[in-house]
Amino acid sequence: MKYEIKIDKAKEAKGKISLQRIALIADSIRKVAEGALQIRLRGVSITKGRKKFNLEDALDITLAGLRGGSTCLDLETTTFAETLEPVQLDVFRQEAQKDLPQQTPVSLFMKAFEEAVKDNPSADLLDKPLLKELKNLKKAFFSNEETMIISNEGTVEQITITHETFAKIKILEEEIPNSQPVIINGKVELLRFSQQKAVIETEEGMVEGFLGEAVEPSHIASFFGREITIAGTAHYKPGGKSVIEIERISEPATGDAFFSKKPRTETVEQQIQRQVKEGKQPNNLEEMQGLWKEETYEELAELLRK
Repeated sequence: MKYEIKIDKAKEAKGKISLQRIALIADSIRKVAEGALQIRLRGVSITKGRKKFNLEDALDITLAGLRGGSTCLDLETTTFAETLEPVQLDVFRQEAQKDLPQQTPVSLFMKAFEEAVKDNPSADLLDKPLLKELKNLKKAFFSNEETMIISNEGTVEQITITHETFAKIKILEEEIPNSQPVIINGKVELLRFSQQKAVIETEEGMVEGFLGEAVEPSHIASFFGREITIAGTAHYKPGGKSVIEIERISEPATGDAFFSKKPRTETVEQQIQRQVKEGKQPNNLEEMQGLWKEETYEELAELLRK
């Protein structure tokens, strides 16, 4: 599959490009493509421990040429149907995966940018680490006037990336909470994807999770339908969705329930709105002005001596 990256208003002469810019573009495409692929295979773009699948061949992209006009880079790559190791796709994510064999690393890179600038981006295709990688392509723009246009042979609609694109992605990325450690108490109610995925029933509702590299599927299967304690990492996505990377499973211990809570996925703005509805007043600086007694230096010094 062939793709073209065209850079308009580049500082380099037409038909030329600095090695620094090439390196930045190549690094960004590789990392975004890998994150976008992992999010389709596992549910999150970055996980702890070793990689479950060897993705070297699947992520291979070749620079096939450099042309004039605007500065144009010709890229070549192959579809995942030809390069990706046979894997059993996750039935939780069937919609996101059904066309994966026909996709390529570059098409996933393009789709990630396309999704990130939508008004209602999909929680199945983006998460906070992937948005950070999308922002990093900004390093390959040497001025705010530059424009990058990526297209191919007609199977995917071209995308245009500008300075404003990164501003919009930054807003979305900042709205999503950082990953955090969690402890969950509940029952294993559903196992899927060869037991790699699990749904845990808690007092606050259902929680979706997937097994980290240190957890064997047979281990969680032995707890099916029983009360357990799960320790792991909550990964957050657009729209308030989260998924738990399960790192430890055990019988409930005294005190585990005290720490257990379904991860909150609210943004700061959403937290303020919820607290107002609950009757909690925001601590506005304007309301405090005029309430603090103004003291002279001598009065303060006298108070300190007492």
